Amino acid sequence: MRLDRSQAETLLQRMEGRKVAVLGDVMLDEYLFGEVSRISPEAPVPIIRVTRERAVLGGAANVAANLKALGTEPLLVGTLQKDTAGDRILGLLTGLGVSISGLVLDTARPTIIKTRVIGQQQQMLRIDREEPGPHDAAVLLGLKDRLERALGSASALIVSDYAKGAVSEQVMAAVRSLCAARNLPWIVDPKPAHKAWYAGATLMTPNAREISELTSRPAKSDMEVTIAGRALMAELGLKGLLVTRSERGMALFSPVAEHAAPWMIPTEAQEVFDVSGAGDTVIAAFSAAIAAGADWREAAMLANAAAGVVVAKVGTATATPAEILLHYQEQEAN
Repeated sequence: MRLDRSQAETLLQRMEGRKVAVLGDVMLDEYLFGEVSRISPEAPVPIIRVTRERAVLGGAANVAANLKALGTEPLLVGTLQKDTAGDRILGLLTGLGVSISGLVLDTARPTIIKTRVIGQQQQMLRIDREEPGPHDAAVLLGLKDRLERALGSASALIVSDYAKGAVSEQVMAAVRSLCAARNLPWIVDPKPAHKAWYAGATLMTPNAREISELTSRPAKSDMEVTIAGRALMAELGLKGLLVTRSERGMALFSPVAEHAAPWMIPTEAQEVFDVSGAGDTVIAAFSAAIAAGADWREAAMLANAAAGVVVAKVGTATATPAEILLHYQEQEAN
């Protein structure tokens, strides 16, 4: 079973203008593209002649960019520094029309930057510039304040945890309280080290490696994913789980099926150039669809199609409704 083009189009239209809050680590993704033609005489490493540079939103900011590309209104909550990278992020968000009112200034640490070096369309190196760790009390208060404001008008919340500090035990306690009071669904892109903080989430979107780490179980075969998924849901009291499995597609545990067995969704990717940020696209599309009133299977199928669009691009990317509908059109033609 899969959405046809008309069903996808109707769902995308319902998503337009919906407000979805995003809490998480805001960062800048830099790309250096170049050509490799020789090995360095100084060390056995390739020399890359940079021909092009690109900077895009990363982390939770990329989730917000994905939501905006889908036609929803993201409400981004996170931190940054007023440095060069922070200014670039503010400029990129403003250029997309994403509100920056939910961002908290943290003067104690620099804005996070991930620099990827691409040679002949292959990632050869990644350089991370960051100072992860807990934020001070003033920043935590600011995050809780911005979160409460955002959830006042949002139809769903995404927690985009990159383990850099914006998502903490104190902030997650506020998430549980605020979402329970408003009966809002909250969907988590997890980091295994923070597992206990996600108790009671509406849904989590781990990949196969993450669910294996979260449960200390293998998660390669369908049966292994089923066993690991059941164990994780029971331990954390989750309503659902969407496991992304690269070329094997996705496994959806939903309340409708009472978690007896996950619904296996085959991948829709035809070509894979770069999986950077694909998880951001999945959680954005799924959450936007849920915010628009879609059932979980519809939301998962749309997220699967959106992921199929972005992995065919090089670098952190987004999927627009037009690209997703073209994807469906091409799939139906084959």
